[in-house]
Amino acid sequence: MANEIGSTLLNTLTNSSFDVGNMAKVLAEASVAGPRSIMERSEQKISKELNALTYLQNNLKAFNSYAKELASPSLFSSQTVTSSDATVIGASITGSPVAGTYNIESMQLAQAHTMVANKTYASQYDTVAMGTMQIQINGQTHNITVDASNNTVEGLQRTINNGNYGVTASIVNNGGVYQMMFSSAQTGAASSFTVSGLTDFAAPADFTVTSAAQDAQMKLNGLLVSSSTNSFSGVVDGLSFQLNAASVGSVKTVTVAQDSSGVAESIKEFVAVYNQLDLILKDLGSYEKLTAAQMEDPEKEFTGDLAGSSLLRDLKTQIKDALTGVMSGSTSPYNSLASIGISMDRYGQLQLDEAALNTALSSDISSIAGMLASGGSATDAMVSVTGTNEKTLTGSYALNVTQLAERATVSSGALVPDVNGDIVLAADGSFDIKVDGSGVATVNIAAGTYTAAEFATLMNTSINNNATIQASGAQVSVTTDGSLFSITSNRFGANSVVEMSNFTNMGNAGFGANLADIGQNVDGTLTMSNGATLNIGAYADATDGRKVKISDFAVAGGEAADVRGLQFEVLGGAVGARGTIDVTQGFAGRVFELINNATLTDTGLVAQRIDSLSNRMGEIEEKRVKIDLRFEKMELKYRMQFSMLQSIMSQMKGTQDFLTATYNRPAQ
Repeated sequence: MANEIGSTLLNTLTNSSFDVGNMAKVLAEASVAGPRSIMERSEQKISKELNALTYLQNNLKAFNSYAKELASPSLFSSQTVTSSDATVIGASITGSPVAGTYNIESMQLAQAHTMVANKTYASQYDTVAMGTMQIQINGQTHNITVDASNNTVEGLQRTINNGNYGVTASIVNNGGVYQMMFSSAQTGAASSFTVSGLTDFAAPADFTVTSAAQDAQMKLNGLLVSSSTNSFSGVVDGLSFQLNAASVGSVKTVTVAQDSSGVAESIKEFVAVYNQLDLILKDLGSYEKLTAAQMEDPEKEFTGDLAGSSLLRDLKTQIKDALTGVMSGSTSPYNSLASIGISMDRYGQLQLDEAALNTALSSDISSIAGMLASGGSATDAMVSVTGTNEKTLTGSYALNVTQLAERATVSSGALVPDVNGDIVLAADGSFDIKVDGSGVATVNIAAGTYTAAEFATLMNTSINNNATIQASGAQVSVTTDGSLFSITSNRFGANSVVEMSNFTNMGNAGFGANLADIGQNVDGTLTMSNGATLNIGAYADATDGRKVKISDFAVAGGEAADVRGLQFEVLGGAVGARGTIDVTQGFAGRVFELINNATLTDTGLVAQRIDSLSNRMGEIEEKRVKIDLRFEKMELKYRMQFSMLQSIMSQMKGTQDFLTATYNRPAQ
């Protein structure tokens, strides 16, 4: 730089003017060259580490998605159901049924009640007798007016089908003559009905029953159970059966088992992705000298960029430590990765023995779930832990229940039986009812004489078969102790509601005044590691008040709650101290928590280092701005100085020319 400046000066001095712009720029650049060189070297170093750490973080997060799946208890709770003969009995999982085999004998299928009127007509437009037609079904009587507007076979059919009578009508062409066929809209024994009131359809003798209403029946492990449809839901918790054909005397099997194939596939994927991550970590920390060709290889872009990094070294060690050792407190033979066929070779790569893994999964998948997944258990048999997530910290949390979940229940007044102890309804009875979130349903009870048990069964069927109640998905149970009736919602919790009103002719059954009740959610506290307590009632499930799901944003004692993401249910028991809920971390859970903590935006070590380097890049950019400003000021300064020098040189050149002209003048 000095030689360049000197040459420029010498060349300029022999001329009448300087190259002011070039000279000012050269000198200004020389004044900032040192700081700018230091800044650029720092920028290159930081950029190199920053890019490598971003690459590392992205790969850690990608791997952690596989660890998260393997750490999820739901992976191990997946179940399959198979039938030995699907043409006779089908089954589907609706919840979490107990694994096992069920012996099923299909006794009979559900049928709708169907009967054909014996009266025949020459045409579907023939007239029928006018009057009031009555359809009695499910204890309810429907009156249908037949007049000049609808007194044809086709007109009566349309009137019935346009109404909500629980019966449909069809016109059958039977060899050139027409007959009316009536069928119940639903199957089951309770769908039996009668038609009367018109001359053409006056008495049972005027009809031929072609299909008698009947419930579906099957023997479940020898126990005879019935359903109004061919679907049996709720007979076995978490399982639904579907009868497809009757097969009396032939027993079929339905088998529920845990789905080990999905677990095996997740473990294989975890091993493969871990080995990829291990190679990436080694490559980032490599001291290998790359050839020119290797430096052009995109896969070698970050090779050695974190060589010597203590952060990288510690992270590799912690991940390997999290996958080794034995689960403390486990009494199962499956208490380490090695016990299920996963070993680590001398190069740090995981090796999988698939035969050993499949043997372990078929032998004791529950123990393997506890070894791999994040999960929990309760010391109280009536408390069940159903889930955790990455925010749920390991630990033991004392549970205190101050309120058990309850269902809404209303009770009648005292029964008024006759001398035989029966309930007599001299005329049709009725009432309005709302259950849970349903609309108001009007329920009719046919006049008659009933025992208390018969009346309870009739009320139960009439309420649950009501279209408004069915549409809402609500159900009730009606029971009696012989002195009163109790109507209970099948839902637990604060959204469990039973309201009954507008009773007509129901006094002998003890119903008169309006009735209403609301259920309640489970409530109580969990004690955190810092001694603070968390109210569990605030997180009760809206559809089942026995269940609790702690929010991911729950706070206890001014801090993020240890049990965020915890899910459990209190199925009964007593109010008071209920032992502890214990949250544990399996091997996959440990790895997930380790990497998740390292990459968290605000607190993770990798994320913090990236933020620190990003801040330093920002500081360098600020220095660059200052150096550029300094360069501009120096260039302006030198421009001014050289401009002044050029002016002086110009004056000297003028004097030189004057003297030359004066003293070189020829003698006179």
